[in-house]
Amino acid sequence: MSTKKSIVKDKPKLNICIDFILFGLLMAMAGIGLLIKYVLVSGETRNANYGENINLLFWGLDRHEWGTIHLIVSLIFILFLVLHIVFHWKMITCLTKRLIPNNTVRVWFNVSVSILGFTMFFFAFLITPEQAYHENIYRNRAVNAMPLQMQQKDAFAPTDKKKATPKTENESTEHSENDHAEKKHKNQTAIVEYEVLGTYTLNFVANKYSVPCSHLCNELCIPQHLSNERLGRLRKKYSFTMSDVSKSISAYKNKPQQ
Repeated sequence: MSTKKSIVKDKPKLNICIDFILFGLLMAMAGIGLLIKYVLVSGETRNANYGENINLLFWGLDRHEWGTIHLIVSLIFILFLVLHIVFHWKMITCLTKRLIPNNTVRVWFNVSVSILGFTMFFFAFLITPEQAYHENIYRNRAVNAMPLQMQQKDAFAPTDKKKATPKTENESTEHSENDHAEKKHKNQTAIVEYEVLGTYTLNFVANKYSVPCSHLCNELCIPQHLSNERLGRLRKKYSFTMSDVSKSISAYKNKPQQ
């Protein structure tokens, strides 16, 4: 207790403690920023490097959750920075007077710096985001899927009905493999046609592709009251993939209308 009281009363010791804390927080912010930028990569880069339906985690947290931690650390950093300024206020005012001797200019400088600082901190609450059209990142695969589909149709089509013979064991195996390939291709087509991202919610997906939200909840075994949660978070708890969502949409679209 006596050591803590002596540190509080001794300003140089308190200042050096605050400086060490500021240094640690600054390094943490930089490290988390590098983690989000170069390790827990997002979207197109992640799909290209690791394949589809892969979510990158570190300590069980994805890049969005690490982004929240980055925000919290930055707010703590600002708090200690304010303390640092308070404890060095006399030195700051003296140096400012030396730097700007004119009292009027110095006042305008201080006001301008204060306004600029508060504007940069709160600007996120003062702006309206622009809405940009999101192009399908799988558009190249969607174009390339058509020749493959035509090739599969030609492969499955009988060449000559008169020469039809009873199927042998090898032909049956080949037919089952063809069926599997056709089913796999249909699933890939569904994923391309009905793109679903982890940042989407079930309600957003339902409105985007005109599918009842209740159908998606039943197919994915998700309670309907969680339809406004992001799919990236829900899939950890309910063990489904983004392609499962696309397949559910395709199944509803291809279901015979009664």
